Amino acid sequence: MTLKQPFAAVLALLMLATAGLAQAAQDPRELVQDTLDRMTTLIDQNRDRLNKEPEYARQLVREELVPLVDFKRITRMVMGDYFNDASRDQKYRFLDVFKNSLINTYASGVTLYQGQKIEVLPMREEDRKGNYARVRVQGTTDDGKVIPVYFTLFQDGDQWKVVNVFVNGLDLRAVYQAQFAQSMQQYGDLDQAIDNWSAQNADVEDKVNIEGAPQGGQ
Repeated sequence: MTLKQPFAAVLALLMLATAGLAQAAQDPRELVQDTLDRMTTLIDQNRDRLNKEPEYARQLVREELVPLVDFKRITRMVMGDYFNDASRDQKYRFLDVFKNSLINTYASGVTLYQGQKIEVLPMREEDRKGNYARVRVQGTTDDGKVIPVYFTLFQDGDQWKVVNVFVNGLDLRAVYQAQFAQSMQQYGDLDQAIDNWSAQNADVEDKVNIEGAPQGGQ
């Protein structure tokens, strides 16, 4: 298994593993840990079907990903300065395209989880600020490299939802925002930028410096 494969496994799994955050407000770390345990078991139990049925993998990701992510907040930030210029229809169309693109991206990698170590770290005082929280997770590749993953969550009413993810220091929301801005420069048209969107085009794995990942905890 290559270096990039364990990373994809960790990232895909962790995007799923926080599905419980859409539940009633509790301690974010406990919710991440509980749901991580549930998801690793679910993947192990359904590995054969997930490998054989791509649509089932997409269904699983859709059921777990959609409730946990604040897509409205994220897509507004990804569109950046172009959000205010977009019509209501364009905004909701991009939200749909962005969401489905993430579902397809992570569904293709969900079975790459093969028991790699994933640890939810204790929360520190600075990890909670008002309605925001940061949950720190560490995934370990097969050759022992530790990949830190930070989730930024926003509490809206009695629900926690993910609004950003940092992987080994890489701000994924900023990556997608830069991708959208580049598409606008390329096409010069909101409709074309939306129609040609793909999360895979962001080349997230190529941007994460796995070779430089820390070898121990932080």
